[in-house]
Amino acid sequence: MTDSSGLERGYRRLLACYPKTFRHEQEEEILAVLMASARPGQRRPRLAESADLLRSALGMRLRAPRPGPPSRPWSDALALFSIAAPLFLLVADILEVALPYHLPPTTRYGLIARMLGRHVRIGGLPLFSQPFFDIAVGCQVIVSALVLLALRRLALAALAAAAVYWIVARHSVSWIPYPVQLLSAGVYILEAAALIASPGPRRGRHLMNWRHGVVLLVAAAAVQVSTLMYDAKSPPVRFLARRPPDTTVYLVGSIVLAVTVVSLAVAWKLNRYFLLLLAAMCYPYAMQLAFSSTGDNTDLLGLPTPGHLALLFLPPLLFAGGAVLVAVTPRRSRALLSPDSGQPV
Repeated sequence: MTDSSGLERGYRRLLACYPKTFRHEQEEEILAVLMASARPGQRRPRLAESADLLRSALGMRLRAPRPGPPSRPWSDALALFSIAAPLFLLVADILEVALPYHLPPTTRYGLIARMLGRHVRIGGLPLFSQPFFDIAVGCQVIVSALVLLALRRLALAALAAAAVYWIVARHSVSWIPYPVQLLSAGVYILEAAALIASPGPRRGRHLMNWRHGVVLLVAAAAVQVSTLMYDAKSPPVRFLARRPPDTTVYLVGSIVLAVTVVSLAVAWKLNRYFLLLLAAMCYPYAMQLAFSSTGDNTDLLGLPTPGHLALLFLPPLLFAGGAVLVAVTPRRSRALLSPDSGQPV
């Protein structure tokens, strides 16, 4: 005989990953089939059964948005993030082009400076002469367009292609400020989770309003100002500048903009889970800035060690996984049948 109570609980945990409407109509029938096909003495779902049920549940959630408004704040936050994050990253890239860092005209090694151009700068329009930048921004435009059109699966495919290209071309992007690269990585990680686990970009479009747009625009400005501060301390600038550039203006500006973002979010009572997703998205970016500001030439991405990579990417990966689990697990996933009473426990 099978250990029916433990086996049933295991199957119900797996079935809890399916959409609520599907479980309401089909759960008992599927459970009966699974229990009837169990082997004698089986105490828990087999690995192949678990993988098949989870794969089917994930496919069902990706095929179509759940009808009606989501019942949980995390679902709304992920749906909103799925729309907001690609647009935020696109605005950050636009600001990187529009507001580059200009090296002061009084530099050492004037011949080298003249060879680099009339005004030595990091960012700006010359970025478009780099093939990688064109392709990277093109991928971001495609992802943004797909999420605005609520084409979730195509957006996931484009996001995966962009991430693969970043990895393959990693040796060609050293001239892009590392914080900007890490911001892109944070967006890709959390955006994939949002597209998989949320009701979808269509729901995000319904939730997004002008207040979210203002907060994201100010946040993108804060990112650009802090990136300028990072640029001012970068090795090329330290090599060419006669004296270390004063970054006080950038520091004060980024702090003021960051405080403005938090103040607006609190005053307008934005979804706190959405704000947590934004914070997790910016975590790798913030860590790179924090280590570069210590003054000991610590660079987490320039010459990364396994420890550096874990520090940068493990927290957002774990956060993304946790957000997916919280969003797809129903509130009453513990409502399993008692083996004695047959009532929910």
